[in-house]
Amino acid sequence: MAGARRAAAIVAIRLGLLAVLLAGWEAVGREGGGYFLPPFTLTLAHFWALLADGSIGSALATSNLALLIGFPLAAVAGIPIGLAFGRRRLLDRSLSYWLDLMLVIPMIAVVPAIIVALGLNLSARVAVVVLFALPVLGMNARAAVRIIDERLAEMARSFGAGPVAVWTEVIFPAAMPTLFVGLRQGLGRAISGMVVVELTLVPAGIGGLIVTYRSRFAAADLYAVTLAILLEGLLLMSLAQLVEGRLGRRPAGA
Repeated sequence: MAGARRAAAIVAIRLGLLAVLLAGWEAVGREGGGYFLPPFTLTLAHFWALLADGSIGSALATSNLALLIGFPLAAVAGIPIGLAFGRRRLLDRSLSYWLDLMLVIPMIAVVPAIIVALGLNLSARVAVVVLFALPVLGMNARAAVRIIDERLAEMARSFGAGPVAVWTEVIFPAAMPTLFVGLRQGLGRAISGMVVVELTLVPAGIGGLIVTYRSRFAAADLYAVTLAILLEGLLLMSLAQLVEGRLGRRPAGA
């Protein structure tokens, strides 16, 4: 019962905050936004129009292709790298600084080099998505296995557990909550990379629509496309959180 009340309170707070933000947007758009900040109702009307004529759907399909390919590649590469760094101190001290560099360097500065190397194509967009997401996934995987109580692994070995059993029965279950947090954060970074490369150098998909409407000063259409990105990001992050809650073995009250 207490859990249901807590969930209802969370939903009410989120909806209340959203209502306040949208009401403020509408008020500012009508009173002082003028041409550059259309009211929310006008933006919503343009959103439905673009959705009806297929502009947003086609753009999202093009953009999400890079995300659909790039994020799994980043996870397949980044998580094992992070796990290896977390469990092997020699590897960690020798090579983990590359992950630190990838987190520190603004990835938008690397995008032009990727375009020069790979061209204005899907491969370049996928590479940018991978570079945005991989360091976050790797660092979270590294942290996930570093915080595990080593005595649990030693106890398993003392009862005859082999290396595979230690990983599957001790390390992975204990690391799972942090790994899922890393997957959610990595997904957010991957979405950012997907949009950034299209906004800066490869005018395709949803980023291409933004560039087009920006050049035309079509503010309502521009905000409508931005709203589509926000809705997709919210949907994907909500799905990731749902999967985390079902499979991540999150501690009670987390």
